[in-house]
Amino acid sequence: MTDYIPAFFATAIFCYILGCFAVLIPRKHQMFAHYFAQVMSILGSILILILAGIYLLSGETALLKVAFVGKYMLAIDGWSSVFLCITGLAGILTSIYAVDYALGYIGKRLRELSGLWNLFLLSMVLVLVAQSAVSFLVSWEVMAIVSFLLVNHDSEKRETWQAAYQYLVMTHIGTAAIMIAFFTVGSSAAGLNFAELNGAYLTGTARDLAFIAAFLGFALKAGLVPLHVWLPNAHPAAPSHVSALMSGVMLKVAVYGFGRFIFGFLGPLDFWWGSLVLIVGLLSAFFGALYAQMEKDIKRILAYSSVENMGIVFAAMGAGMLLLTTSHKEYAVIGFTAAIIHSFNHSIMKSLMFMVAGAVNHAVDDKNIEKMGGLAKLMPWTAACALTGSLALAALPLTNGFIGEWLMFHSFAFLAQADAGTGTRLLAALAFILAGLASALALGCFVRVFGVVFLGRPRARRAESAHEVSHFMIVAMVIPALLIFLSGILASPIVTIAQHVIEANLPALNLSDEGRLLIWGKDSGILNYDTFILLITAVVIAIFAWFIIYRGQVFVKHDVIWNCGTEPTLRQQYSGTGFSKPIRRAFDFLLKPRREVVFLQKENKYFGRSLAYTLTIPDRFTEKLYIPLQHHLVKTASFLRRIQAGSIRIYIGYVMVAMVLVLIWGAL
Repeated sequence: MTDYIPAFFATAIFCYILGCFAVLIPRKHQMFAHYFAQVMSILGSILILILAGIYLLSGETALLKVAFVGKYMLAIDGWSSVFLCITGLAGILTSIYAVDYALGYIGKRLRELSGLWNLFLLSMVLVLVAQSAVSFLVSWEVMAIVSFLLVNHDSEKRETWQAAYQYLVMTHIGTAAIMIAFFTVGSSAAGLNFAELNGAYLTGTARDLAFIAAFLGFALKAGLVPLHVWLPNAHPAAPSHVSALMSGVMLKVAVYGFGRFIFGFLGPLDFWWGSLVLIVGLLSAFFGALYAQMEKDIKRILAYSSVENMGIVFAAMGAGMLLLTTSHKEYAVIGFTAAIIHSFNHSIMKSLMFMVAGAVNHAVDDKNIEKMGGLAKLMPWTAACALTGSLALAALPLTNGFIGEWLMFHSFAFLAQADAGTGTRLLAALAFILAGLASALALGCFVRVFGVVFLGRPRARRAESAHEVSHFMIVAMVIPALLIFLSGILASPIVTIAQHVIEANLPALNLSDEGRLLIWGKDSGILNYDTFILLITAVVIAIFAWFIIYRGQVFVKHDVIWNCGTEPTLRQQYSGTGFSKPIRRAFDFLLKPRREVVFLQKENKYFGRSLAYTLTIPDRFTEKLYIPLQHHLVKTASFLRRIQAGSIRIYIGYVMVAMVLVLIWGAL
């Protein structure tokens, strides 16, 4: 069956390339260019999803060549096929959404937006099928530049280009680190092809340098704390369908790249490597959920939620890496399986929620949740999809968000039981505490988001006139909403495929059919529920709720509530800031909020004074790490300017001094 995959791949790449050429269509035909580009991106993504699905379902583990670019081979295996599946599925959904959503950019470089969209998808696919360091880095750099251009599409706005250039600087720092990692590994290999890098033999400092560089580069792209600062700024600046693809796919490409090093290039893993990945992942999950609870911009909330969920993915990978250093190496499969399961599921639910954010912004023309409210009545389809996505991001049972986190907690439990000493048990205890706090904060965050945005009464005049979005946007949101429940209830085959992929990437375990762990199912001991019973229960509950709501005798009496002798206003509803206040007070020592009250004087100095209350919660990592670093770099640059005297004789003197130093170094 896999004989057809190269043809599927070539056709998919051809579709993406045709979509890129939309930028060459004359401007007067920009609508045709847009629709043509979106059709090409949908077709290309469908083919990518099909070829990844065929490979995964066939049970193949061998490398499958799909194409050659010059002397560089492009191929897929089990690890890359998982992320190709993520790319194809998210590409289909977000491209359907963009058919109508991107029409808001008519006259605002619509052709460029649509063409770059195809190039973005193409670059991520090429990263996932690259089989050499050179082709990987070239595709990675194309992905970085194209994503920068997409984030900077509304470059007329100051905050947009500031966020875009911050992202560009950060992503190139990450690229430099990844280059160091590749070439450090390549220094002990016969070449830079992945097959040759897998046979590299690094020792001592070189192994540690390669790991640190790889983790730094991929953690920066994934948005892990404290390298996350670009992410909450880039997502609000980008168009919503671009944010959905960046969060749903691009962040997962970082997981793919890190997995390449862990499973292949670095050899046996060290204990402190796994400890570092686990701790950074846990801190990212905790701080991401905490800052998401504080934000008022709906896209910044989702951006910090992405920091949290990528922290969960890397925490699960860290647990798997630690388990590989214990006497119970077979349990590492659980941690790594949790990582790719949550990567796949997070792609679905976060793509959905960014599309919901775009729909709400399209209807209300604002991203501040405090200016929304009551949208469930005006936008019922969007509200239903938002509720589904919120349930999944809160990791509630029957949704796919529950599956990955449940497996992650089980990897922590096996880590605590492993015969690996007190340090490992302390790490497992820390993992339970921080991951539990992150899960609780995520639940509160999305109760807050859904309640403030969709329930209550409209808090602003624009919210009163909100309307449901177009059919293409609704379809693009309904499909992932259904997939959230489908993959949450019918989780067993998905977990089985993911486990098979991980076992193929850990050949040193030598797991026979008798020795394989049963991670999911009745006899696994990890989770035991019957899918058929769940489906019947869900149908019965839905029918019962429908009869109560629509067929029951409900008596409603409308009246004005008591408000201390005054008539209540819509602004007196429970706000998002008020909802998060208990959490803010509990973590005041970490958040350091800034409160400012300004009294506005009126004509009568004794009566009628009004006040303006401002609450700001800065990102502590930006203030304590990046701003001081920026000041230091500016001072260093100012000092270096002094040696630029403009004299050619002085410059020649600099060159001579440098040559003398090089000669002395060579002699030594």
